[in-house]
Amino acid sequence: MDYTQKDSFFDDSEETSFWTQTQFPAQEIKTELIDSMLIHKERELVKRKVGMMSHYLLLFKEQEVHKWVNLINATMELIKNPAAGQGIRFLKNKQRFEMYGDVEPWYNYLKKYCIQRCFSQRYSLLKKIGQGNFAEVFKAVSKADGQEYAIKCFRKQDLKEEVDKLSIIKETSIMRKLQHESVIKMYEVFEGEEYLYLVLEYLNGGELHKFMKKSPPFSEEKCSKLIYKLLKACLFIHEQGILHRDIKPENIMLRKKDDLEDLCICDFGLADYYNPNGKYLFTRCGTPGYVAPELLQDKLYDYKVDVYSIGILMFILIAGKSPFEGKDYDDVVMRNYYAKVKFEECKLSEHGMSLLQGLMNKNPVKRLSALEALNHQWFVQEKLAKTCQFKIRRHSNIKRLPHLNGSPIPTTNFLSPKNSFNNLSPQSLTRTDDNTPNSPITPVTPLQNKGKPIRKSIFKLQQL
Repeated sequence: MDYTQKDSFFDDSEETSFWTQTQFPAQEIKTELIDSMLIHKERELVKRKVGMMSHYLLLFKEQEVHKWVNLINATMELIKNPAAGQGIRFLKNKQRFEMYGDVEPWYNYLKKYCIQRCFSQRYSLLKKIGQGNFAEVFKAVSKADGQEYAIKCFRKQDLKEEVDKLSIIKETSIMRKLQHESVIKMYEVFEGEEYLYLVLEYLNGGELHKFMKKSPPFSEEKCSKLIYKLLKACLFIHEQGILHRDIKPENIMLRKKDDLEDLCICDFGLADYYNPNGKYLFTRCGTPGYVAPELLQDKLYDYKVDVYSIGILMFILIAGKSPFEGKDYDDVVMRNYYAKVKFEECKLSEHGMSLLQGLMNKNPVKRLSALEALNHQWFVQEKLAKTCQFKIRRHSNIKRLPHLNGSPIPTTNFLSPKNSFNNLSPQSLTRTDDNTPNSPITPVTPLQNKGKPIRKSIFKLQQL
C-alpha cells in the first residue's frame, strides 16, 4: 500500500537521515524494553532484536548495537500489515522506520517522548480556560475514559520562525523532565494539520492569583506552608538544571478549590536550561513586578532569580499588595529594576522578616538559595520541616555560577546571536507578540503587556 508521508513541525531541515551509524555513546546498555521485531529489509520482513534505552531506539546485530536513533519528537503511529500484524511507524526528518510485533508496551512507553497524530480521535475540547501569548489552554476529556485534561494549543501557522520551533521544543523538553508533585504534569504531545497539542494535567482548583483576590492577607503560619511548598518545588526544578523565570500567582495553580496544601507550578514557556555563560537568546524576560532586578538589568544570573520571585509572592501574601506598586506600568518596571522595597509594610516576626529579606536581597550573591531558604529558622519555628515530612538535604547538586563567590556580578549583556541556535540545547525564548493564535474553537482577544511575560524589546530602560 502506498503511503504519503506528512511533514512534521518538529523535523530538522538540516538532518536527512533517520539512523545514527556511529557507536552508541553509552558504555553500558541498560534497556527499558527489548524484543525481537519484524522489520523491513530489502522488501522482506526479517526478525531483528530492538531495544529502548531511555528515549533511544537501538537496533542490534549479533548482540551489538548496530545503529540507533533519538526518538525525542519523532512522530509515532500505530499501523497494521496484512502479513506481520500490528506495528509502529516512526517518522523523523522525512525518513521512516516500521517494526511489527507486540508493540503496545512500546507505544505506551514512548508517548512521553514522541509526537502523536489523530488528536481529535482521543480528546474532545470543551471550553477555553486560559490564554498565553502564543497559546491557548482548553479543558478537555479523554474519549476513552472521560478523564479531564488541560490542552495547551499552538496554531502552527503562527509559529513559522525558527525561534518559534525552538521555543516549543524547549518547553516540551523541560516538561518531560519535571516529574514532581508540585509541578504540573505533561502526558503527551500531538500534532495536527493546524495545531500542536500539549496534553497536561487538569488542575481543578484554579489560579492562586484568583484565590488571593478574594482572600485577606495571609497569617504567617498560612503563608509559611505555601512558601515552603513552593521552595521545595523550586529546589527540585533547579536540581534538574532548569530556571523557571516567571513564577507569579497566575502561574501557580491549586489541584482542588481553596486547597493550598496541594499546589502546582505551571507554565514553563519562559523556562530554560541554566547556562553558566548566560548565553540565552533573550536574557531579560518574565513579568515586571515579579522578577529579580538582575534579570531586568542584563546582568549574569542563575537560579536565584526564581527565589526572588517567591520572595515577591511572600511579600504580597503578607502585605496584601505588591512590593513594586506604581502609578503605571513604567513605574512598576522602574521600581522592580532598582529593587525599591519597603519591607516595613510587611508585619512579620523577626524570623519571618529575616527570610523575606534573604529571599529578596537585591544582591544575588547574598540572596538565599532555595536550599538555604528551606533550612531557614522561620520554617523551623513553624515546625514545617517536621509536619510536611520533607527531608531537606544540606548539600545540593545544583550547578553554581562561577562568580558567586562574593565578587561583583558583571554587567555585560549576554544576549546570544541567532546563529548560536545550534550551540544551545534547547534555546531560551520569550514572546511579546500580541497576535495570539486563533483558538481551535473560539476567537481571540488582543493581549496587553501589563501583567504578561515580556522580553528585552519591551523595556525602554534608557528612560529609567
